[in-house]
Amino acid sequence: MAQWERDELLARAFLELTDTLRDGFHLVDFLHVLTDHMRELLDVTAIGVVMVDAQDRLVDVTASTHTAHQLEEVQVEFDEGPCRDCCLGREQIGPVDLTLPAIAERWPRFTKAARTAGFETAAALPLRLREEVIGAVNMFHDRPGALHPASLRLGQSLADAATIGILHHRLSEDQAERVGQLQTALNSRIAIEQAKGALGARLNITPDTAFECLRAYARAQRTSLTQLCRRVVEGQVPAEELAPPSDRKQRL
Repeated sequence: MAQWERDELLARAFLELTDTLRDGFHLVDFLHVLTDHMRELLDVTAIGVVMVDAQDRLVDVTASTHTAHQLEEVQVEFDEGPCRDCCLGREQIGPVDLTLPAIAERWPRFTKAARTAGFETAAALPLRLREEVIGAVNMFHDRPGALHPASLRLGQSLADAATIGILHHRLSEDQAERVGQLQTALNSRIAIEQAKGALGARLNITPDTAFECLRAYARAQRTSLTQLCRRVVEGQVPAEELAPPSDRKQRL
């Protein structure tokens, strides 16, 4: 990637991550914007995001792949892993080498699940503004010794921009709406998972491929990913319209 192209991507990323005072803001869609930019700009295999709810519990909100989503669920269910420690300690965790015995002892269930999924390195970055931590971003890589300091510094800057954007949006709402924002995000995640399953079954493709099809279609149509997924579940969008290009040619 040429330097001017990277600079353009950076400028667009920071603009989109702070532009939250607009109509139709959806937290899950916004967090997918964050993960998309991180995947474009950083040397990373997969990304997941957890948020802290009103009872200070971790909630798995979104991930760039189905596997990363499953690893976030492991962290939430068993209360262990880099995202959990990141939120509690209010600081960056890692990068950590998942092949080390000490890490397996620290996070036994998470490490086993991550290694089984093919990941060798992990790190977590706080979604933080001063002393307030609203969640964490988990970064995974399939190579040992990956997730270099420069990538983590840029990742933290993107996470900081996203945090400011989310908090600015919360300030524009009343208290009841703030409490309901995360529940709305969870409902959106359910719709996305249902759409991935429905599209995967209709087209006989994997959940990750279905997810990429949904995101590509949403971007092309300039529509909300959440709204698109609800329409897919309700049968309002033909599966063939969302099929990967290679599948479309075969179906013609």
